[in-house]
Amino acid sequence: MKSIEGMVEKYQKRLLRDDEDVDAVAYSVVNSFTRDQCLGLLNELTDEELHQIVALFVMDKVKAILINADEEIEGDGSGFLH
Repeated sequence: MKSIEGMVEKYQKRLLRDDEDVDAVAYSVVNSFTRDQCLGLLNELTDEELHQIVALFVMDKVKAILINADEEIEGDGSGFLH
């Protein structure tokens, strides 16, 4: 993905190579993309890369739903988690 490689080249000397720096730059760059630009990036992916991204998205959503459900259970005062 040439655009990602270009981003890394541009910010390589500024990144400390820790997760927070990489996350901040990635989110900042992606948030500036239009929907069409995002879809263009996805079209550049191999099938395996696309499956990995979709799997990460689904896992993140499932975790968010489960965390939300746990908070609702804990907030009902029953003391039961299941």
